[in-house]
Amino acid sequence: MYAVLIEVDVAGVDQEQGLAMLRGHIVPAVQQLSGFKSGTWLPGNEAGLGLSLTLWESEADAWGMIAQFGPESDSPVAASVRRCEVREVAATA
Repeated sequence: MYAVLIEVDVAGVDQEQGLAMLRGHIVPAVQQLSGFKSGTWLPGNEAGLGLSLTLWESEADAWGMIAQFGPESDSPVAASVRRCEVREVAATA
């Protein structure tokens, strides 16, 4: 299993509109991608940085998610991706 950690800058995004986009469009789209296992999305903190951590069946599935929503994607998301990592999962609880 592999994890994708994405950090986004949401400082310039209206919080209500951003959460509506996240819940209504982004999460459902991510759930439809091949190999999706689970995901957690955290809203922006005091510095305007939001996080997502998604789990995938394979490394290829994880990279497929990045192709759709990572820094080089054509995703219509208003937030800008600051950091994106793929890592093998060592343990879950």
